[in-house]
Amino acid sequence: MKFRLSSRQLDYALKAVAALVVVALLYLAYTAWDYNRRTQSTTIAARAVENLAEAVRKDPRNPNARILLAQALAGQGRLNDAIEQFQAALKLDEDNPAALEGLGMIALKQQQWATAEGYFRRIIDKLRGGQFANADNRLERAYYYLGVTLIKRKQYEDAAGYLKEALRIRRDASDTHYALSVAYRELGIADKSRQELETALAFDPLLPEANYDLGRLLVNDGDLAGAAEAFRRAIDGAPGQPEPLQELEKLGPFADRLAKAKSLLATDKKAALVEARIASALDPKNLEAARIKARLLQELGSAKDAADAWEKVLQLAPEDPEATAALNELTKKQ
Repeated sequence: MKFRLSSRQLDYALKAVAALVVVALLYLAYTAWDYNRRTQSTTIAARAVENLAEAVRKDPRNPNARILLAQALAGQGRLNDAIEQFQAALKLDEDNPAALEGLGMIALKQQQWATAEGYFRRIIDKLRGGQFANADNRLERAYYYLGVTLIKRKQYEDAAGYLKEALRIRRDASDTHYALSVAYRELGIADKSRQELETALAFDPLLPEANYDLGRLLVNDGDLAGAAEAFRRAIDGAPGQPEPLQELEKLGPFADRLAKAKSLLATDKKAALVEARIASALDPKNLEAARIKARLLQELGSAKDAADAWEKVLQLAPEDPEATAALNELTKKQ
């Protein structure tokens, strides 16, 4: 899985401000899983656009009103209309960072890398000399997105430089550490690439792209169980992406791994644990594989890993007596 700023991520980024606009204008709360909420949300978003469009009609020379309208339009997927409003805002307030960022994000979504680069460079030129540049989140985002854009343009050394600038402002940004790992990888600096990859996962253990890359490294290291679990995290974190599933399936089939785990229980429990971990990653809903893995981890692994494994058993079999007893025992030992 090559590094990419996915369409889904860009949609989230474009919609984030639009969602805030809706809340600010209409003072409404949402529930996360109700179908009626989703329908209502669409109606509310449309109403927010109407309200913001009316505000622009009343005060057409207000750049902030146009930016809010553009952000709401982008959140609805009306990108051409959003571009028109962002550009109108720039005519009123040259180099406005919010307008430039909006245009840069749309250019990224449309894979117009050179155009995106230009917008993010303008933000950096505007903000980097400011009094609070070392803590300016707008500048941090511009450095990050410029770095991502330059990776897309295969300008890896320059990308690494801008990503490091972003990290000077925000050290805990897992996506920036991951992007920097990609830049280092493409530059052939394997040790720094792995270091940044591991740092990204330290801040966000479930980051799908980083888990996929880690899985590939672990395969090369010969750690097939660790690789299988990393690929599983990538699959769970980015459903629909084919690459991690393809790599995980290379470690199967599930039935063979489970059978081997069972056959090794009496003679080589460490080897059995490896097979059980791979089997459980291949089929995380299989109770037998999950139970064997939990038993072996309780005997051979850390208390935390064992507890996590027994929690997984309980997810598959609520109130399972063996899992409940094992967790109680592990709790007493802590």
